[in-house]
Amino acid sequence: MRLALALVGAALLFCALFVRSYTVPPAPDRRGGTTVSLALPNRPLFGSPRADCLGTPDSEPVIACLIASVNRARSEAIPLVSLGFSPACYDLSQRIALIGRDAAAAEARHAQIARFGW
Repeated sequence: MRLALALVGAALLFCALFVRSYTVPPAPDRRGGTTVSLALPNRPLFGSPRADCLGTPDSEPVIACLIASVNRARSEAIPLVSLGFSPACYDLSQRIALIGRDAAAAEARHAQIARFGW
């Protein structure tokens, strides 16, 4: 019995590795929302378009990176649930995006991103 429970638990933990989410804030040109999907574990659990774009060069337009990041997340994943915009998920994804980055440079990039309503 314990072995069966351990196997089921291990299978669930393995499946959980592939669960990812991203949050897009509402803006005049789009509805915001949080999407939970199955995808390869190549992004943080609470991934965000912002996290993909923080490391790009300052010369690269940030809006193109944001759009490409969301399109990549949508095309490479199987959506499980689409929820309304969650400020808590948005804040968590922003904090996770800053982990291991230069705070001043990341905040400057966040300011550029915020101008586009992301």
